[in-house]
Amino acid sequence: MMKFAAGLTASGIIGFLLLEALKILMVPITAWVMGLLAIALKIVLVTLGAAAALGVGVFFYRRSQKAREGY
Repeated sequence: MMKFAAGLTASGIIGFLLLEALKILMVPITAWVMGLLAIALKIVLVTLGAAAALGVGVFFYRRSQKAREGY
């Protein structure tokens, strides 16, 4: 019975130490992941903005070409 209790105690101590280590590591890991997500969002928004500007430019260019042709 004592070996069983010693195993439970050892696993409890190891589990507690792992939990505390994860608590310490999760703050910088979370900040790093949020930074990556912010960079990805910025890239997506800049790309969408550039695509929208290009699309509007093409639209007005074609519209001006049709107006010159007299349609």
